[in-house]
Amino acid sequence: MRSALTAEWRKLLGHTRAVSFLVWIYPIGALVIVLLLEILPGLFIDSVRDLAALNPPLWTEDSLVVWNTMNGFPGGTFLRMPFLGFIAIAFAGEYQWGTWKNILPHQSRTRLILSKFMVLGLLILLSLLLTSLVITAGGWVTAVLFDLPYGPALSELDLAAFLQEAVMQVFVTFAGTLIVAAYAALIAMYSRSIMASLLLSVGLSIVEFATSLILLIVSQALQRPEIVNALMITPTYNLENIRSWIVEGAGSTLGGFPGFTAVPLLPTSIIIIGLWLVGLLGLTAVVFRRQDITT
Repeated sequence: MRSALTAEWRKLLGHTRAVSFLVWIYPIGALVIVLLLEILPGLFIDSVRDLAALNPPLWTEDSLVVWNTMNGFPGGTFLRMPFLGFIAIAFAGEYQWGTWKNILPHQSRTRLILSKFMVLGLLILLSLLLTSLVITAGGWVTAVLFDLPYGPALSELDLAAFLQEAVMQVFVTFAGTLIVAAYAALIAMYSRSIMASLLLSVGLSIVEFATSLILLIVSQALQRPEIVNALMITPTYNLENIRSWIVEGAGSTLGGFPGFTAVPLLPTSIIIIGLWLVGLLGLTAVVFRRQDITT
């Protein structure tokens, strides 16, 4: 397994342009935003410094902002689009360029597909971790330049609660990435096209988001508002519910969505996400093992 992971890591990083524009774009974009919207304006505009003094940066918020944003519903669905593009290249590219034929005779198919999932998930997490570090470093530089406190101090922080939130945010991001990757992989296995895999994966993400509106329309038409509670089985909702329990201390009601009353407890949502992961990854492995790569 180790050799498969190492080979997959080198292969994915070999797509230099794709990695640069679809993966490293997140920390690079964060650096540009920090420079253009925080540091440089504050050096030349007094009102920007005055505003920063009224709302001094907090490293606890800066370090988690990217995870909160990526895991938010529905905004996080659209922010993952560049990652979707890279995932489509990783899976569909093997078919489009005919590279599976050279790899499969020397590898277990199950091990190969699972290693691709793991490396993709870790690479995306690395990108977001770097983004978090850039934002946090930007807050520290802003505090130093404008002579502001950059709290809270460790002695004033509930470190255990902070670490719990951080770990769960990373878990939600990793699980969401693997679920999206499974969608893209299954589509790639049948379309064998990077463009088709990308477009259909994006379309599937949008359809999952639009499901809430469809259920709302159906529930209103049938005068059965409880129909919208079917959303509680979707992975997108449960990822948002996990985030909501950890960050806000309460389950997600989807902003008071009409008729939605089924708010699962945190352990229930974790179990549902686990079932989705096992089911999707297992289905992907089974389909891949049975597929004729030579045609």
